[in-house]
Amino acid sequence: MTPHVIRSTALVMVLFGTDKVLALIRDIAIGYAFGTSPELDAYYAAFELPDGLFTVLAGAAMSTTLIPVLTDYLQRNDRDGAWQMVSSVINAVLLMVIGVSFLAALLAPQIIRIVAPGFGPEQVILAARLMRWVLVQTIVSSVSGIVMGVLQAHQHFLLPAAAPICYTLGRIAGALLLAPRWGIFGLVWGGLAGTLAHLLIQVPGLIRFRARWWPVLVHPGLLRVGILMVPRSLTLGITYLNFVLPTYLGSRLAPGSISAYEYAWRLMQFPETIFATAVAMVIFPTLAERASLGDREGLWQAATGALRLILTLTIPAGVGMVLLGRPLTALILQRGAFGPASTEAVYWALQFFGLGLVGHAMLEIATRLFYAQKDMWSPFWVTMITTTINGTLGWVLLPWLAHGGIALSNSVAACLGAGMLLSMARWRLRVRAGSGLLGTVTRVGLASGVMAGGVLIFQGLLPDAREFVAGVGGLAVGIVTYGLAAWVIGNQEMREAWILLRSSRGNYSAD
Repeated sequence: MTPHVIRSTALVMVLFGTDKVLALIRDIAIGYAFGTSPELDAYYAAFELPDGLFTVLAGAAMSTTLIPVLTDYLQRNDRDGAWQMVSSVINAVLLMVIGVSFLAALLAPQIIRIVAPGFGPEQVILAARLMRWVLVQTIVSSVSGIVMGVLQAHQHFLLPAAAPICYTLGRIAGALLLAPRWGIFGLVWGGLAGTLAHLLIQVPGLIRFRARWWPVLVHPGLLRVGILMVPRSLTLGITYLNFVLPTYLGSRLAPGSISAYEYAWRLMQFPETIFATAVAMVIFPTLAERASLGDREGLWQAATGALRLILTLTIPAGVGMVLLGRPLTALILQRGAFGPASTEAVYWALQFFGLGLVGHAMLEIATRLFYAQKDMWSPFWVTMITTTINGTLGWVLLPWLAHGGIALSNSVAACLGAGMLLSMARWRLRVRAGSGLLGTVTRVGLASGVMAGGVLIFQGLLPDAREFVAGVGGLAVGIVTYGLAAWVIGNQEMREAWILLRSSRGNYSAD
């Protein structure tokens, strides 16, 4: 990984980390007000179709297809062509999202009955009303998501990484200021305000790169993006079934099961986003550039370098999640309407998510390795297989593990998908250089084992410790023991990153 990539990754990690800390504050506020209640279950169900619409048309599907195509224009220094292409993409996506949103608003109750068949009549009505407001938010998010991809293609990461902070702040305001007066609808209106801020904060980046909007709908670049998006959208559409599945299955369980699963999912995403998504977002333009130049060795080395860094950070995080999930969940969320029973329900799912953290993290790089080569079909077929496994296993485990079974099936599917994609990529690129992944897993695994031993000893010495001592103390012991063990064993990835960061001081750029 180059000094520029390391610097940009560090910047994005800091901003993503800030967003995740704020997200914890958001969840604390939501938990205090609503706990794991049927109203919150309805709130999460209301997001299923709007989030799926955004994901398929303007979120990850758009960024992973837009960036390689836009990169080609930028390498040819065709600025007018680039902005005409971006304008046509925005115009086309807006027309589609507005049309689908209008239809979905009319059919909201029927849609809720499909995604949450276990809901009663009152929950269906509430979720349908909430969904209509969320669809308005989706329209704004569609434009903002495209703008993020445009700025990332220009190797600018500061504003796209800061934008989620604005959205999270809006939701915090909704939970703290609006929910006491308007109940669950306060969360929706706070999210809408945050979405507007998510878009507006990126406008200075567009001004810097002299963005121009053109009233065009047909453009050759749009056709290229559209062709690439077909398999990518299909892939994400199938992938999104993994997010609908908890609502579909959880609506058949005890009230609050959906909320408990969602809290656990968000806690798992804290390390995943900071460590994996940040690295993947920064490395993707580099992967696209290497692929565009036909540099297979460079493409593989860039991807595996990112993977080694991710493994170094997420393996111990997953172990810590299993060992310290209960006291940390209680410390973070247990107040107000969120009682001890809610803590136990969340931890039940969180420990199963901890087993799959590494798989989710590696998928961030594995999928982008194919998208950089403009291959959208290979991840599609792998997603078909893993989604089938996830749905089948989740249904089988539901009677025995409840919402924990849904989390476990999700983790198994993520690990299988990452392994399949990386094996396919290695075979396809036919690179001679080794990946170094096995050595990294061995070193990190040993250090994580030492860390686990240290945490278990700490817990054994203080079996009746309160949440703060058990959670923060255990976390401190884990970090220290892992750091010492990694230093003794010799963690090459962390040392390389530190050397590059030190050598690049004074040359830092927000780009």
